[in-house]
Amino acid sequence: MANYSRTYNKEIVDFIKKELYKGCSIRSIFNHLKDSGQYMSNYDSFRKYVFNLKKRDGIIENTLKIGEIDKKIIKFLDNKKATVKMDELLDAIKCTKKQLEKALYNCKKNGYEIIIDNDFVTLSKINTRDSEKISQVSNSSEITFGIVSDPHFGSKSCQITALNEFSEIMKKEGVKYIFCPGDLVAGYEVYPGQIHDVYAISAKEQEETVLLNLPTGFEWYVLGGNHDYSFVKRGGGYNIISVIAAKRSDVHYVGFDVATIPILNNVDLMMVHPSGGVPYSVSYRLQKNIEQITIAELQNVVRGIKDKPTIRFVLLGHLHIQMQAMFGSIWGAQCGTFEGQTNYLKRKGLIPSIGGYIVKASLGKNGLLKNFEAKFYMFDEIEDDWKSYSHSISEQKIEKPIFE
Repeated sequence: MANYSRTYNKEIVDFIKKELYKGCSIRSIFNHLKDSGQYMSNYDSFRKYVFNLKKRDGIIENTLKIGEIDKKIIKFLDNKKATVKMDELLDAIKCTKKQLEKALYNCKKNGYEIIIDNDFVTLSKINTRDSEKISQVSNSSEITFGIVSDPHFGSKSCQITALNEFSEIMKKEGVKYIFCPGDLVAGYEVYPGQIHDVYAISAKEQEETVLLNLPTGFEWYVLGGNHDYSFVKRGGGYNIISVIAAKRSDVHYVGFDVATIPILNNVDLMMVHPSGGVPYSVSYRLQKNIEQITIAELQNVVRGIKDKPTIRFVLLGHLHIQMQAMFGSIWGAQCGTFEGQTNYLKRKGLIPSIGGYIVKASLGKNGLLKNFEAKFYMFDEIEDDWKSYSHSISEQKIEKPIFE
């Protein structure tokens, strides 16, 4: 990386980023710079630099494109609201079988939950695709990580300034990994009147504001929550988290509702996005979840599925409240939020805990937590904070999210 500042000036770096966003290949970018005399080294060196640049800066790479046939397929399947035969789809779309197969593959690649079973095709609004397979996060016996829950990008109450300030704190504290237990985006029609609480309505608009404003410099492990799932349920089977993960190399899609991630040797972290409202006792939902998790761990040991319990961290999203406690060998937390008080919360009389955790932990020889520290950083709400940032939104339209 030492010679990059001399070979790759700001003008060239900005050009590379712009071309990647347009969907251009690394080879075509290299050829343009080489032919114009702006770059004199070899292709292998250039390719290695671009890969490092994408990783370092969380480059928005527009690798996903949807064509006219794809749009017709999604619209037809969404209107039918049922499983259809391949022949029926061919007749409706009026294309060749080869074109249809290619388009269906492209639709799946672009985030639509299409299920193909022999000669039948379904646009699912229930099932979601398998998550990315996550390897062990750290090979050390210690780890420092951040927790950013429920930012709700697209909400007029999204606290982007607080998130940016927290990201700078995390960098100073040596955080490389961030876990998000749900609701990365605001979603669509999650509750009555939500349309008035958002600055980004469609899936595309909410994707863009995440891609532009989610801090870089970390590896993000994102669990889908009920707001993210609204685009699957109400938005034509569209998995927005998987699309964002495909466009940002630093974002990892780990599924919906519950995910277990190996973070150290024989140590797992579980993220949960529960349902329901805030209970009278703020610790109740966390206690009940950990109670069930410990029972499941014991059953896995008895059945020979696991040699010993491995879950040491449990992170709950959804409730927008903050509390933490040790439950035996498990540290659990209700993880707060980076969304302020929406009209919905005002009607409920609820005040969110704006902020996130930084956790530092090391393990003893017995695999239990040792030298453990978890600190919650709180931030004041900024009204209309979203107006201080770019979201690439040219016009607000109240329409079904997936059909632009």
